[in-house]
Amino acid sequence: MNIVFFDIDGTLATGKKVPFSAAEGIRKLRQNGDLVFICTGRNVNYARRNFREYADGFICNNGRLAVYGETVIFDEPLDDDVLEMIINRLDAVRAGYVFHTSEKGYYGGVEEGFEYLKITGDAEYMEKCSDFSNLRIYNGDIYYRSREHFEEIQAVLKDVCLLNLHGPHPSADVTILGVDKGDAIIRVAKRLNIPIENTYAFGDGINDMCMLQKAGHGIAMGNAVDQTKAVAEYITDDIHSDGVYKGLQHYGLI
Repeated sequence: MNIVFFDIDGTLATGKKVPFSAAEGIRKLRQNGDLVFICTGRNVNYARRNFREYADGFICNNGRLAVYGETVIFDEPLDDDVLEMIINRLDAVRAGYVFHTSEKGYYGGVEEGFEYLKITGDAEYMEKCSDFSNLRIYNGDIYYRSREHFEEIQAVLKDVCLLNLHGPHPSADVTILGVDKGDAIIRVAKRLNIPIENTYAFGDGINDMCMLQKAGHGIAMGNAVDQTKAVAEYITDDIHSDGVYKGLQHYGLI
């Protein structure tokens, strides 16, 4: 048995739309008895609501929460002191930020960033927040005004966070170092008694590099950023040119 892990945005789907060939590849993969996990920065509610039909399990919040069916495999929110430190640094450079629980996003920081970040989730997903201390927070996103502002944010977070730009949108996904998608893949495989050499990971962004490096086989999409392509074992075609299906074929999984 194999497990195949898919990032969502830019890998498995554009928005909530999964290409027909990718859906067909996953159908054949599961028909063959292999398992499919979505491995995303999104929270589990979003992933289940929009992509349940494609997966046996979910790694969410950039590796800090994993479920298989209805069973929680692990659940590791941020320590309050780490979250407080990150918020203080973001406030110092006047960034906008949203931090995610398993259900909702909570926004803080400069007012102008709220509407920009609000459109990245479902309607009513995000609300403003002034006190994050009683929330189970896993990961986040930041809003920046310019490339120079992004570089300033990146500099103050470089020792604690990994930032993954959202293309032309003035925001970036935040992975808090210490637990990432790659660590989660290793833990899920161990829990399900699947050898790591039987794990495959598809991704396109900076925050997917760790999963491509730590899975048995790392596959970068043709539309992936150069840094992610550089660590991949194999580079498939892009998302709109049957990249998922061709990658599965390359490894003889379908």
